[in-house]
Amino acid sequence: MQVINSVLKQDKPVSNQDAYLCDMEHIKDNFSIEVLECTHWEERNRKNNFFELVYILKGHGQHIANHVPTPYHPEEVFLLPAARCHAYNVAEKTTFLFIRFTTHYFSPGLIDYTQWMNRINFILANHDYLPGELVTDPDDKVQLKRFLDIILYEHNKKESCGPAIIRNTLVSILALISRNIQKKIQNTRSYKDQRFTQLIEYINYNLLAPEKITVKHLAAQFHIPASYFSEYFSRNAAENFQDYILRSRIRIAASRAKYTDAPFREIASDLGFTDSSHLNKVMKKYTGKNMRTTRQEMM
Repeated sequence: MQVINSVLKQDKPVSNQDAYLCDMEHIKDNFSIEVLECTHWEERNRKNNFFELVYILKGHGQHIANHVPTPYHPEEVFLLPAARCHAYNVAEKTTFLFIRFTTHYFSPGLIDYTQWMNRINFILANHDYLPGELVTDPDDKVQLKRFLDIILYEHNKKESCGPAIIRNTLVSILALISRNIQKKIQNTRSYKDQRFTQLIEYINYNLLAPEKITVKHLAAQFHIPASYFSEYFSRNAAENFQDYILRSRIRIAASRAKYTDAPFREIASDLGFTDSSHLNKVMKKYTGKNMRTTRQEMM
């Protein structure tokens, strides 16, 4: 396995390229891009609290997830959860583009990453983790390739504006992935009321924004009388609103317990629970298992 292109470190940036390297060095523990050329696959010692996107630039072989193989070809994209068993059987020399996400990249700062975290948690909670391509819609595949080509171009160009362009492009990639996962959900679960379908989508995308999932806000957003909202929700979802919110957050917590190595206290904090003990209590109520038991299921 050969690293073709990776992040380098410079101590005193004095040019556009050095400024780029300095910026990438600043965020490299939080988010990174790597291009590797492989004639055979070797275990990679990489830590990522969320997931890693893999874009096949050249070559073909098999992608193995949870011991299930599926063919890979150029211009296909896969998602690798942090703690998921995966590997590649390389039939022809392959060039991979890896894009890794970690917790710290989305820490509070000058940029509000709430929507990033919402998208990532939606993907973690709703992706089926089966082998195969991440984006299957033909038009979206074309669009995704454009976005990934932009990231690869900026990564190779190494100019001072590159990291900002990469960040903005990743916003679009996360939205595109979410849209494809949402389409799969719609194919397996449909509601008679189209407005309710849109309401559920809105809630799923905003679970980490408490102000956007209050009865008052949702009632106004979807033109439903606030006094009628609870009855409307229960009639369409076959469960009450608060139970739906808690079940959705528990689904995210369970997914992060299984597919990432994030500490339980961090997961609890991210999802609005008082602490890991509170999260365990609620999870036990809804699933019959605590976080530790859930994580051990993947070991």
